[in-house]
Amino acid sequence: MALLRKQLSFSSTSFKSSRTTNIHYPLNSSLPPGTITEFVWKDYSPTLFRNIQELANVSNDDYRLSVCNHEVLMELIVRGCGKPFYVPHDDRFVIKTLRKSEAKVLMEMLPSYYGHIQMYENSLLAKYYGLHAARPGSGGSKVYFVVMENLLRTDLQMHKRYDLKGSSQGRSATKNGTQPRLTLKDLEFDLRFYLNPLIRTQILEQIKLDCKYLEEQGIMDYSLLLGLHIDNPKRDSAKGRKGMENEDPEAYYSRDPNRGNNTRFGAKVEARAMKIPQSEPKASPSDGSKSRRIQEPINVYLFLGIIDFLQSYNVIKRLEHAYKSLQYDSKTISSVNPNFYATRFQDFLRKVFIADESAG
Repeated sequence: MALLRKQLSFSSTSFKSSRTTNIHYPLNSSLPPGTITEFVWKDYSPTLFRNIQELANVSNDDYRLSVCNHEVLMELIVRGCGKPFYVPHDDRFVIKTLRKSEAKVLMEMLPSYYGHIQMYENSLLAKYYGLHAARPGSGGSKVYFVVMENLLRTDLQMHKRYDLKGSSQGRSATKNGTQPRLTLKDLEFDLRFYLNPLIRTQILEQIKLDCKYLEEQGIMDYSLLLGLHIDNPKRDSAKGRKGMENEDPEAYYSRDPNRGNNTRFGAKVEARAMKIPQSEPKASPSDGSKSRRIQEPINVYLFLGIIDFLQSYNVIKRLEHAYKSLQYDSKTISSVNPNFYATRFQDFLRKVFIADESAG
């Protein structure tokens, strides 16, 4: 209740406040000639974001030391829009550059977002800890970026990672027919997970609440970030593990055993994974063989959360929907209205997460 009262005490002005700081880093002999050492840094809604940090027990002093440093600012200058990266030496945070329109969406939805994650402590929406902008002090383009929690933070090795929307058009990470070393997408996803029925119900109910909130905000095009760790892979058969490993140097996770954090809802969920055959050959009438091979389930841990929920169904997305609907089945494209998107997203995940009736 104290947090709720704190939320209600904020005025609309405080939500939209900002603070600009000039930052100067000393030039030393270890830096190459021409290195930028002066930046203009801007904090958006610093008071409110500090309260969001408090919800997650994130120290604001530690946050600023990790995020506002020379290495991070230099990385931001060379990054393209939308590409995430870790905060160096601190796997708690992931930084993602934004378009100005996305930053505007976050500012507009910030009061209700704060209220939602306060009300639902098990929300699977990724926690945004800060919205900032930076540019070289000598002049240059402003870069907007958001600092979010590392949803896949764990001391376990992440064997596979997926970015899932429940749509198929354009949803592949494969480039030029080669197997990518990237977070995989819907067209590379060939798994089903059997969960304890109670856990499955809790996850799907929370996803329903989160999707309802995003729909009310006019948001679409979000994803479920899903990380998979194979339990005791050395004892699993080579056949069962084949194709289950995939490394991504820029993925949302760390292997630092001293920084594991599995207290968040949706982290380290026990499940049994089963691969879906790409083809189901017809049974031969002469031998009575079954139409699909029996596969042994693999014990896994899942780490999941909803990311990239800063895209509104604006005029551009409506035009994209109309254009792509002329070429493809409108049900398979990502750009659809928020109501249809939320329904399709949940329908898809109900098929991904299946009740394991054998679970005690």
